[in-house]
Amino acid sequence: MKIAIVTDSYHPTRDGVVASIDTVNGILRDHGVETDIVAPDPGNDDERIEGVHYFRSVSFKSYPGYFIPIYPSHSKRVLRDISPDVVHIQGVAVMALKGIVAAHKLGIPVVMTFHTMVGDTVKYYSPIRIPPRLADKLVWKYIGYLTRWVDAIVAPSESTKRELIERGVKVSDIRVIPTPIDGNRFRPDVDGFVIRERFGLQDKRIVLSLCRVSFEKNIDMLVRAMKGLDDDVVLLIVGKGPATDSLRALSEELNISDRVIFAGFAPDEEVVMYYTASDVFAVASRFETQCLSAIEAMSCGLPVVCARARALEDYVIDGQNGYLFDDDVDDCIEKLRLGLKADDVMRSKAKETASDFSVPRFMERMSSLYDDVIAAKKGEKDDR
Repeated sequence: MKIAIVTDSYHPTRDGVVASIDTVNGILRDHGVETDIVAPDPGNDDERIEGVHYFRSVSFKSYPGYFIPIYPSHSKRVLRDISPDVVHIQGVAVMALKGIVAAHKLGIPVVMTFHTMVGDTVKYYSPIRIPPRLADKLVWKYIGYLTRWVDAIVAPSESTKRELIERGVKVSDIRVIPTPIDGNRFRPDVDGFVIRERFGLQDKRIVLSLCRVSFEKNIDMLVRAMKGLDDDVVLLIVGKGPATDSLRALSEELNISDRVIFAGFAPDEEVVMYYTASDVFAVASRFETQCLSAIEAMSCGLPVVCARARALEDYVIDGQNGYLFDDDVDDCIEKLRLGLKADDVMRSKAKETASDFSVPRFMERMSSLYDDVIAAKKGEKDDR
């Protein structure tokens, strides 16, 4: 089987979508599936990856690090040359549109993984000022139109599937297939002391935030919460993104800059050590469709303290494997206090939760989906 993965974002961009693509691509190849990645061109030879099919692109000024493909398009030729059995779309923007149109013209079945609640991000990054309600309405109208040409949607969580249906997406085949994690890699016995030593945190309790540092991640709530926690608690922010400068300014304004540590981007080989160096993992974002980093943290035995929103409520059980907080700083402070006191039972339950996101379960579901859309497309052609 051959799969063309068409994505709106890829390296050098680093975010949850790219992490999911890397994970899924590796798993598919390990299981004998041939894959080709089609992505926007970052425009720099040092940042291109051998074997990736690139589309000429320009930098997206409203969101540094992202690239937008430009016309004229050669997507049909690229997909014809790849000759995939399935086109797997990752995203809903320009690359997604190009891939869907080309696949439709070529008669190739299309699967879309719905990663991001785009309507929640428009207010931060739209180059045009649009009232939030109107922007949300326009985004979902566009998504509804785009998905008419999709044979199946992969929803990373049950809550995402429900929201797609509630928003009027008409695709009949929507399956919940979360991105899996490697439990052999993300485990609690990895020594994270080098991270504590690097930042001088040997005698501190660490609240970890590991994600793209963007405005929609709501990390400012975690920074504000530090003001209400004991002086031996620090917030370790791992990642980079457009909200970094404003978060630095906020920590200085609150006089807690010594307790908010900006670690920057973490190379893959160090990510597990950041988890095991920490005491609790925190997510304030309210727009997560899965939050892969939270599941990785759980696999490392960390309790997760997170916003009571969307996919996070699907697997974080308040008081059992972590804590959920409302959209309120005081509640966030209280739940972080509880998370920092988590016992071995809670940590064990967190690890047990992560075991549900296994590679074998993912491959069983994804292989079945690919087989079904291929068979359905063949049936359509036979009926003509």
